[in-house]
Amino acid sequence: MTDLNSVESIPAVPHSQVPGILALEQLDTLSLEKLIRGEILAIRVPDYANEQTSEVLNKHINETATLQEYNHETYEHGKVVQHFYGVHRWGTPFNSTYGKAADSYSQQKYYADATHMRCVIDDLCAPRKPPIHLLMEHIRQVWPEGATTAAFQGQPMFCGIIRAMFPETAHLSETVPHVDCLPLSIAELEHQFSANIYLEVPPSGGELVIWDTEAFTYDEVIRFEGAELPEDRLQKPLRIQPQKNELVIINTRRPHAICGFDSGKRISIQSFIGYTTGQPFYFWC
Repeated sequence: MTDLNSVESIPAVPHSQVPGILALEQLDTLSLEKLIRGEILAIRVPDYANEQTSEVLNKHINETATLQEYNHETYEHGKVVQHFYGVHRWGTPFNSTYGKAADSYSQQKYYADATHMRCVIDDLCAPRKPPIHLLMEHIRQVWPEGATTAAFQGQPMFCGIIRAMFPETAHLSETVPHVDCLPLSIAELEHQFSANIYLEVPPSGGELVIWDTEAFTYDEVIRFEGAELPEDRLQKPLRIQPQKNELVIINTRRPHAICGFDSGKRISIQSFIGYTTGQPFYFWC
């Protein structure tokens, strides 16, 4: 498997332009178009989250929130299999419903938790808006079709799950490049992105690695995800060192992984973002 320690680091200078990585002071239409067309691998916006909002969320996560394992799904012999790669969560992810019957307990729990978490995070961030909802608002300002909370099954989904990594298990993720792709049975999307806004970062390590290769098609995800991704698609890695309060958006159908670290914490608030031509950006997690 690919050794992430051999990947050349990208300088974490807010306004430097690294090939494939676009650093902005604020989101704009042209940059989103480039991301959709695959002309860039990632968008970075430093100091995106309000410092006070980050501190309030961090305090609650450190002192009050109950964290659980955030598993990543793979497709093996036509079935969904969940794997733990060192990421913990506060909130219930939609992939917990994969492979479960409609109106199952897992599905009911997801939507009930979505309602609960929206209220909790809104209250914690008040009077400011939660960072992911601020992002949705910014996209509405620059994108003709706007952005909205997804409701693929007729109910509003959760957007803004908390992802937390700790030194004890962080290294589990660094040798497992993976892709994320919403099942076609839920919605057929042309593109799938993720937005992470970093509330806390470790003093070193914890880099996001994304490979400069064509985004995987749905058929390729089904074919390869249960085993290792093909090595010929893992030849051009780029490493991003997230900064506290920074927004990073990537195409999740490109292989990506997270480097381990030995001290500190890596905490972000995250949402997937789906896009199909002529439709708004859909947020969920």
